[in-house]
Amino acid sequence: MSTPKRNGNKWSVNELLSLQREFELLELSIDEIAERHQRSPDAIMYKLDNEGFADFNVLYSNYYDLNGTIPVKQTQTNDENENETENHEEVDHDNITSLTEKVWNLETSVNEIKTLVKQMFESISNNNTSLNSHSQV
Repeated sequence: MSTPKRNGNKWSVNELLSLQREFELLELSIDEIAERHQRSPDAIMYKLDNEGFADFNVLYSNYYDLNGTIPVKQTQTNDENENETENHEEVDHDNITSLTEKVWNLETSVNEIKTLVKQMFESISNNNTSLNSHSQV
């Protein structure tokens, strides 16, 4: 296996935001995230743990089997592939609905935070104006 291109590079803020979105909202696999970020699966698992998005031990246990080897996908027959495709369409619909709900909740939370921050700044501004007028008297 060759060394990923971004091995050893610092994580940018945008890359961390993408990592969180891909893991929590899009629910991509560790391998898919690693490929997108051009980093190793271990680096992805470590960063998810370091940023508080997941526990490294759980990710590692799920990713590697008890012997420490990487799980290998087994090949499937054409009948299995057709059944998986049919089931995959149903799962995609459910995932889209779930993802839509998560995005909606995230947008709602961001708007609530935005309103609170605006109120905070208005309150601070009003307090500063009031203090300035008292100090000039």
